[in-house]
Amino acid sequence: MSCSAIVGLGNPGSHYVQTRHNLGFWLLDQLADTQQVVFQEKSKFSAEITKLSYAEKSFMLVKPLTFMNESGKFLKMLLSKNNCDVTDTILVHDEITLPVGRMKISRNNGDGGHNGVKSIFSNIGSDLTRLRLGIGQKKNPAMDLADYVLSKFTTEETQLLDQQKDNFLNALKSLMSEGVDRAMNRFNQTFPNTI
Repeated sequence: MSCSAIVGLGNPGSHYVQTRHNLGFWLLDQLADTQQVVFQEKSKFSAEITKLSYAEKSFMLVKPLTFMNESGKFLKMLLSKNNCDVTDTILVHDEITLPVGRMKISRNNGDGGHNGVKSIFSNIGSDLTRLRLGIGQKKNPAMDLADYVLSKFTTEETQLLDQQKDNFLNALKSLMSEGVDRAMNRFNQTFPNTI
């Protein structure tokens, strides 16, 4: 039976929990909780993996443990081993061009300078669906971008993410059950002013 992969981007280790760059991990953890499945580390693929059934389809949730810049390193082998088609893959990651609490579903877009997305594209190609979760622009222009994406959310931002969590999950579940076109129509129009 074929399965679709949902890949969340982030950095491994407790030090990076609740940082902006780890929104992909965060949303996959939320999904795993609602579906009552548990991630297990697969050292051969340098990833945490769990599987679930949803809308009569099979899915594999993947959190790469290679650090952001090498997120795609073992992905091709992992997808092949589990009979997952690259074009059915959903990539969940943080997006600096969107305000905190907003999201956008896209397909076949550029990497936007995101090193994790670059790594995925260079290893399995760009013909996949992306759920991009906003982390907001850095407020201090002098701050290094790498420092910003590795910074933790403020208390207000964390509350906002918590308020939007169900909306994010509904968008992801819509991608899983209805496909990209319907999900885009339903959820991208929620915020017509986002780019």
